[in-house]
Amino acid sequence: MNAPDTPSAGEARKATQEGTLPVGSVQQILEAAPKDLKEEIVEVPEWGYSVKIRSSSAAQQASIKEDGFKFTGEETQVAWGSMEIQTFQQGVVEPKFDQDQVAQLYISSGPGFNRVVNAINSLNNVDQTALEKAKERFQGQGGSA
Repeated sequence: MNAPDTPSAGEARKATQEGTLPVGSVQQILEAAPKDLKEEIVEVPEWGYSVKIRSSSAAQQASIKEDGFKFTGEETQVAWGSMEIQTFQQGVVEPKFDQDQVAQLYISSGPGFNRVVNAINSLNNVDQTALEKAKERFQGQGGSA
């Protein structure tokens, strides 16, 4: 039995078809939330193989940002490399790399590693152009990379 403010599945489907999503109940949203993580296969021609990636949860994205930004007084340091390594490690689900393997790949691979990180960022709805501009702006102001 639906709660009074909870639309039935038919009503929700109709509202979606009309272009307006209904307001869901807390329970409906909690049940639907895990389904919003996306997976895809990324071909990495530089390696001659593909990898399976998954978008990150909000908690995973927050962890990456928390580790990547360091605030000391009036100075901000951004560890772009650390953020990319964590994005790769959390986002690649098959094959599963450990921390040392990701670090080794980060040192030895360029375009292939970047291709995978960019694909994960895309699944996470990260605006790649804005990210690149932020890197340039920050590095131009003397920030660490």
